[in-house]
Amino acid sequence: MGIRFDYLHAERLQLIPPQTQVAFNVNLVIGPNAVVRGDIVEIPFSLAASSNPSIVNVSIRGALIIQGDPRQVEDIAKSVNSGKSPQIIQIMIGQYVFFEVNLLLKELGIPPAMPIAPPPQQRQGEGTTMYA
Repeated sequence: MGIRFDYLHAERLQLIPPQTQVAFNVNLVIGPNAVVRGDIVEIPFSLAASSNPSIVNVSIRGALIIQGDPRQVEDIAKSVNSGKSPQIIQIMIGQYVFFEVNLLLKELGIPPAMPIAPPPQQRQGEGTTMYA
């Protein structure tokens, strides 16, 4: 599994006034145009985040790339293209993207505001093998 960022944009619109509470509106879209190439599936995503008050805008586009059994990647692509991304796919993309958002915010001098959830724990003997 790997991630590819195709577009990163972050813009500070103004300095944060002291003692200001900042809320973020985040829209993360996964798919629907997943592409299978043999044993690899590419799942596109895009994120748009804005703050309230209007202090910063962030846009990110890219793709999650998963390699595995051809039947498994085909099933993943079908579920993404039907609008029902598996939760593990949402978590994987979310972790990478929210980390990148926090990094961009830090570079702009804005305190990190997006939580990064820990990866889900797999029970022993469960899961599939996929490679980046």
